[in-house]
Amino acid sequence: MKLYYFPSPNPQKVRFALNELGLECETVAVDLVKREQRTPEFLALNPYGRVPVLVDGDLNLWESHAILAYLGEKTGRLWPTSAAGRADALRWLFFLTSAISPPATEVAFNRIAVKLAGGTPDEAAIARGEKALPPAIEIIEHHLADHRWMLGADFSLVDCDYGPTFNVLEKAGFSFADFPKVHAYLDATRARRAWQETPRLPGL
Repeated sequence: MKLYYFPSPNPQKVRFALNELGLECETVAVDLVKREQRTPEFLALNPYGRVPVLVDGDLNLWESHAILAYLGEKTGRLWPTSAAGRADALRWLFFLTSAISPPATEVAFNRIAVKLAGGTPDEAAIARGEKALPPAIEIIEHHLADHRWMLGADFSLVDCDYGPTFNVLEKAGFSFADFPKVHAYLDATRARRAWQETPRLPGL
């Protein structure tokens, strides 16, 4: 397997999962700052020009959530075995995509990525993100009142999705003070060896 990677949250989800699963996978660096994701060679792998991309034999797969589901199905580990369980896992992946990722991106992109690139943050986008995030995170807060991890008592590939997202949000200055269970969940995720071995940018 090959993982086309930059140390931003979506590729981190996949690298985190590969570490948890103990899978051998070559990492191919894609420098987003140098816009290597827009080269013809990379666009042949992902016409949308985004990382991560996982190549496994003849399979060329992009979109981090699809990759996580594939790794779960391929290995039969850290992934539910029943149809209902898999639907539950996909529900939480889709919820992050629809309700959390868009405002999280507005906050983190403008407070971290734009500054790294020497640009000017869009303060209106940051304000929109800060306003939209609490109602969605409150749902996770209530969920974690009865669950140690997103799918229950055991760590799963769904947690490889939420951990990097919440981590970059906190690093971007979003406060989890009103969400103590989410904050404790984030700390527990970051304490895992697989996360500590996941490459990330300095300070993130």
